[in-house]
Amino acid sequence: MKFTKWEQLPDDFTFDYDQEQLAGVWNQLHAGDQYTYPLDIEDYDENILQAQADAWLQYHNGDYQKAAEMGVALGADGAVVLAKAVAAYCDYLCEDEDEVLELLSQSMEFCENAVQELPDCPNVQFVNALLMGRYSQRISITKALSQGLGGKIKNHLDTTLELEPNHAEAHTAVGLYHAEIIDKIGAMIGGLTYGAKKPIAMKHFETALELTPEAPITSIEFANGLSLLSGDDNRISELIQHASQCEALDALQNCDISFADDQLE
Repeated sequence: MKFTKWEQLPDDFTFDYDQEQLAGVWNQLHAGDQYTYPLDIEDYDENILQAQADAWLQYHNGDYQKAAEMGVALGADGAVVLAKAVAAYCDYLCEDEDEVLELLSQSMEFCENAVQELPDCPNVQFVNALLMGRYSQRISITKALSQGLGGKIKNHLDTTLELEPNHAEAHTAVGLYHAEIIDKIGAMIGGLTYGAKKPIAMKHFETALELTPEAPITSIEFANGLSLLSGDDNRISELIQHASQCEALDALQNCDISFADDQLE
């Protein structure tokens, strides 16, 4: 993968953690994906683990380009941080739609190769679904379904939850998968063709919220899902309000909270 110069976050959104400080908040930051702090992992190449930790430090501090480049250099071992960095950049910083689609497409290919090397890693499975989901939203859900991306996303999410049942981000993504399909093609066809059902979506959203109540993105995505499902407006407002009141522990959470604030205006 090749990178052009990425837009950077404003200084008041970034963090300045060192590795020791990051370790202190790691479990809170990764409650949603259950990713183990690399320097706590045993019986693995120490050089790889240190490089992973360094890439995650850049990611959490808010330098998404540097995190992505370091992820690429790690090959399959860097797929998760690469995908998370690309997703963050595309969500909050990149305004060039062609660049977004190119980055998502290249990252999808990279992560599909990574899952062949690391099929039992829940987060490698998850980031494949994450990138495909972002790509699908950009090209339109109906077009993505016609290209077979829906089935691939579902398979990666199912595998993620088989490997790690407490993966809150995967529960959220499953909820959105059902909600997006119902919104775009209707409850009847969505249910018959893709098994998409509102009660299943709600169950996964609620599970994610139970697992990560203090992660702003959990409440934001729950609210997004409810909007797609024509849900309770009061609950939607409560979720966005809750997200806006969360404490940011890294740069991305600053972006999420700022987004929630904007929704309340």
